[in-house]
Amino acid sequence: MYYKAFVASFLLLITLCAFKCDKDSDYIGDDIYTAEVKSITSCARFYACVITKGDIDPGLVDNSWEHDGQTYSKAFVVQNYCEFPTRLKAGESFRFRIIKKQPRNNCQVCTIGILNAPSKNLSIKVIQ
Repeated sequence: MYYKAFVASFLLLITLCAFKCDKDSDYIGDDIYTAEVKSITSCARFYACVITKGDIDPGLVDNSWEHDGQTYSKAFVVQNYCEFPTRLKAGESFRFRIIKKQPRNNCQVCTIGILNAPSKNLSIKVIQ
């Protein structure tokens, strides 16, 4: 009887540790990037950003995005826009990590056509 209780407790401990001990499993890689917000359409919660610090896989970002007469590399649209801090304004920088999870995006947005957006999207976690 004690053996069954010990085994059950041990299995419970391993299960809990698998969920809590691996806290970084939600991220893609260990890299922390810095980006600048370049364009915001607030009612649509559209955020176009450019990575200013950090080496990233070129396949994850748009390396030829034109905006306001300039061409940018390492550009992306924030895919999980409902989780992006609304306090960040165009021209401001922030640090982030890329996350694996797909966004739910259940916040209210207006329907508006966004022209000339970067062709790549990233789900990110802003860190400060």
